Amino acid sequence: MLTGDHPTTAAAVATELGMDVAREDVVTGPDWENFSRAERRNAVRGSSVFARVTPEQKVEIVQALETDGRVCAMVGDGANDAAAIRVSSVGIGVASTDSDPARGAADIVLLDGRVGGLTDALDEGSQLWRRVRSAVGVLLGGNAGEVAFALIGSALSGESPLNARQLLLVNLMTDALPAAALAVSTPSENGSEKSEQMDTHALWQTIAVRGGATAIGALAAWLLARTSGRRRRASTVALVALVGTQLGQTLLESRSPLVVATVAGSAAALATLVSTPVVSQFLGCTPLGPIGWGQAVGCASAATLLAALAPRVLERIAATEETGTEESAEGQSTIRKIPTRTSTAYTSRTGGVSARDSVEISEAEIKEAETGESDTLVSVAAGSDTSPNSRATRDES
Repeated sequence: MLTGDHPTTAAAVATELGMDVAREDVVTGPDWENFSRAERRNAVRGSSVFARVTPEQKVEIVQALETDGRVCAMVGDGANDAAAIRVSSVGIGVASTDSDPARGAADIVLLDGRVGGLTDALDEGSQLWRRVRSAVGVLLGGNAGEVAFALIGSALSGESPLNARQLLLVNLMTDALPAAALAVSTPSENGSEKSEQMDTHALWQTIAVRGGATAIGALAAWLLARTSGRRRRASTVALVALVGTQLGQTLLESRSPLVVATVAGSAAALATLVSTPVVSQFLGCTPLGPIGWGQAVGCASAATLLAALAPRVLERIAATEETGTEESAEGQSTIRKIPTRTSTAYTSRTGGVSARDSVEISEAEIKEAETGESDTLVSVAAGSDTSPNSRATRDES
């Protein structure tokens, strides 16, 4: 919150908005002016309410946020907000009386004047990103799995496991109606990917997991069928497993009625085409018996389960590595750094207000200060000098 109002007013409004902010947590315009560049960076990281700020300071705060790697959206309705709206990543103007400067500088204008509409917009944007990521993950992941399966199968047998007509059938069953339905449906809250971050790492991880699961399911079914039947039968079992794995992963992303209907329709169409003698022979397939269907469905189910569990396992591994790195870093250093702006103490012998620099204190000095054997920590926390007179004054207070 950037406002020109009094800090007490700003803290009260922030509390009404659900922000856990106390009066002493509010950074004021004079504080900001006296901050160094590093202190300004720390302020935008640790503070959420800025009061008594000028239009120029609003611009500086927005720029400090973006310099820190944030994507900043500035919302305002007055002339004092226009400059900050213009320099932000996304400028949002609120239609109200005398809001022409803000509306002219904004990328987006809330015509109804209701700032709460941003919440609905953020929810819609989050759902849209999840739909796009789900559809792209299923499409690219499935196609990557098909390519991997074809390459591995060709390397093992000297010929492609699936012919051209079968590969076209796979794309027809998986990339047409199921993927289109997934792109317009609400993603499942219990799906395999629940993160809403719009980062490429999560998307590529999704593609890799789905591609690996698809290739593993089809390859396992093909190898099982080759040991117990002819080449055409193995090709048919692999075809069913390949399609079944991708349809199963589509259900992991969304279980909306439209997605379920298209997945069920594709599965039924595939079963009909494979079981019809003339059509099956045209596609290079052969009708399957109970063992063949069991091999295909079993491998597809196992691969779908793998795709569901893999993201959670990767998250736990990443969390464990991050925790171990933090513990290692803490064990290597015994120096604590007293952060700036942790108290309301200032040096004001000249009548001005100046910010304190961070001071490194060893563990031994902290223990001595806690037991009363040293007054070093007290002096630093008070933000003043360590002269005998100043110590006596603090002891009296």
